[in-house]
Amino acid sequence: MKKALFHAIMVMMLAGCSIKEDRTQCPCTVIVDFSGIDSTLHVNSGILALTDGTLVLDDEIPSARYGEPYTFRVRRVSTVIDIFSGWPDSIHDGTGFTVGRGEQFPELYLQTEVLDTDAEAVYLTAGLHKSYCKVTIDLKSGGDYPYSLTVMGNACGYYGTGEIVRGGFEYSPVPDRDGMCSVNIPRQYDSSLILRIAEANDILREFALGEYIIQSGYDWSAEDLEDIEVEIDYAKADIVFRVNDWETTISFDVII
Repeated sequence: MKKALFHAIMVMMLAGCSIKEDRTQCPCTVIVDFSGIDSTLHVNSGILALTDGTLVLDDEIPSARYGEPYTFRVRRVSTVIDIFSGWPDSIHDGTGFTVGRGEQFPELYLQTEVLDTDAEAVYLTAGLHKSYCKVTIDLKSGGDYPYSLTVMGNACGYYGTGEIVRGGFEYSPVPDRDGMCSVNIPRQYDSSLILRIAEANDILREFALGEYIIQSGYDWSAEDLEDIEVEIDYAKADIVFRVNDWETTISFDVII
């Protein structure tokens, strides 16, 4: 039934060009099926279209419309489509998904497709993918924690075409009373992530967080990024990096 509905929509869209016309001059109709998106997780989705690097569509689809075919027209040249959820309007400019130093990376779900729109119509199934990694840090200090944490890296988000943006990322999560904090980071292209521990203006220690993540077998190229847990135990002067079932323990000296 659903296929029949989409076929009928395509026929109606194509009716805009006469059979006698040169259809190469007609725009391409893009038909997007949002019905596979979990409406409980994504109450709305954004959609962008870039043709020749120019933004030609910027729209928001509420979950109530996921069951309806979403259609728009573009010129018959290669077009990049971004479908996303979890990106705040306050930092949405239609050119990509990046944050500046000191900003938390949002809980972005993203799908990027490069469509060959040199046709009368093309069909796209929307399927969002988890494009951030939540690093949870558990601090076991045995009391007040007088230090600051900073996670730093060389990737700050994504271009509208889906490629990773190489730029400085830096965020300092604040532990709660139980010593728990977290930081969301975008997909990485190398192992440059650093976890810095400082007191006032003094850097006490830096850990090669990115190296440990790679050693764990973590896949930064996976469609859906998994989360990571890090445990720091100052009472034992150990730091435990845990990614799924893999972990490594590093001993160090810190004067408390």
